[in-house]
Amino acid sequence: MKKYLVLFGAAVMMMVLASPAVAQFTSWGHMEFQTVYEKAPDFNTGMPWQAELGGGTVDGNTGYSTKQGTPTTTKRDETWKQIAQRYRFYLQYGDAKTVRAVIGFEADSTDWGQLPNTASTVTGGGMGVYRADQVQMEIKHAYLDFVIPNTPVSIMAGQQFWDVGGRIWMNNDAPGIRAVANFAPHKITGWWWREQDVLTSTSAGATNRNTYSVNDTYGVMWEAAQQQYNIIAWGAYKNDLYTGNTSAVVNKYDDHPITFGVGGGFRPGNFILNGTAVYVGGKRDFHNYSGVGGNKSDFSAYAAELSGKYQIGPGMFAGLEGFYSSGQDAGKNDKINHYYIPTGSEGTSIFGNDRTVFFWMNAAQIGYYHMRNNAFQGFWYGRFNFEYSPTTWVRMILNYLYIGDSVTGDPGTGVSAFTKVSGTKQVNGPIGSRQDKDKSYVGSEINLITTFNIYKNFVYNVGIYYFLPSDMYDKVDAAGNVLQKAENSYGINTKMMYAF
Repeated sequence: MKKYLVLFGAAVMMMVLASPAVAQFTSWGHMEFQTVYEKAPDFNTGMPWQAELGGGTVDGNTGYSTKQGTPTTTKRDETWKQIAQRYRFYLQYGDAKTVRAVIGFEADSTDWGQLPNTASTVTGGGMGVYRADQVQMEIKHAYLDFVIPNTPVSIMAGQQFWDVGGRIWMNNDAPGIRAVANFAPHKITGWWWREQDVLTSTSAGATNRNTYSVNDTYGVMWEAAQQQYNIIAWGAYKNDLYTGNTSAVVNKYDDHPITFGVGGGFRPGNFILNGTAVYVGGKRDFHNYSGVGGNKSDFSAYAAELSGKYQIGPGMFAGLEGFYSSGQDAGKNDKINHYYIPTGSEGTSIFGNDRTVFFWMNAAQIGYYHMRNNAFQGFWYGRFNFEYSPTTWVRMILNYLYIGDSVTGDPGTGVSAFTKVSGTKQVNGPIGSRQDKDKSYVGSEINLITTFNIYKNFVYNVGIYYFLPSDMYDKVDAAGNVLQKAENSYGINTKMMYAF
């Protein structure tokens, strides 16, 4: 009798687990740990080397630092050490073929042992505190995804992830709506996301929803995928009536950039070719205008990347890559040539994936707190890489990058095309760079990125780098005399991650 009861209980349990209500629940996520060890990340000049460490804040559209920085001490032999952690967890109820609801949570830290958040408003990024039983969980995504019955069209509405233009345009979370029509091999997507629609206070008075003080982006994208190639083309219009209207009465502005992008990949034989090109037009309209330099600025900026990889043998590849982003001519006050991206796009976070350990962020393999420069606008580079996987559990990428600066102009003062305000020209883009003369060569990075596949979905990435800065980073006095030559930097950064 006991045997039959056991069998009956097992059958009931199987029925429960197989019931639709239970089967519709799914979950996924990951946990990761990052370590940083960098010797002389400031190149031993004492100049700021990250926006968070004294270099000012970085404009989300232009990549400019609001402060090139004031030196602290000369040749301080700084070593940067850090341990950080991040966790993401998603829950889904429903079926992607009909209707589903998805909610995602995130908790992260800047450091193990960071100071607790004492503000009255709880913010994210604080799970690294001692005594961690504080409110640290953040909402990452929350959206509804459903298929319109008897059509190939699906709708996603809510706080969701937007990825348009890969690493060189939009990569961030935002509330909005997208409609996707699948006509294999073609896919057409239309979207609208909103960055702002809130009450703001300015010296000119209050603006709110009644005055339509919004920052919206509208777009459409076409994709086609085949076995040997894929193509993508898209266009977007931003109606930003918010960002430039939050401070001074004079020379406030509205932004109306229009962006076009094309890209794709081609895989003939042992070659893998990929490319993307983006052009930004449109205009920035100034109002309450002070009369300096014209009452508008035209956007005229672009970025492009092209890469080729050849398979030499099993697990062995050699590749070349080039990237260019237009920079600002400091002598112009009517055109915005500096490449413009959606506000705060985290394309900057993934820009260094497979490529850098130090200069740009490599969020996928290294993490979030190691980058020397947290913007790619106004830069160019050439890259050679060699990839080798001697076994299924090891992948190594050896990179050499020659990095340049496309911000140009003569030192001095002038009217900014961004703000129509007169001030000191920025002739070199990197944080902490000298501004007494225009330079084009930034430096070179040599690195080795190794991925160890320990178990299924459990990896350990190790990045070793050596960076050779150019004289763009020399510390100089007001007359341009060199006070301290920039010295080379080296280090080892790691990231361990388990996806489930």
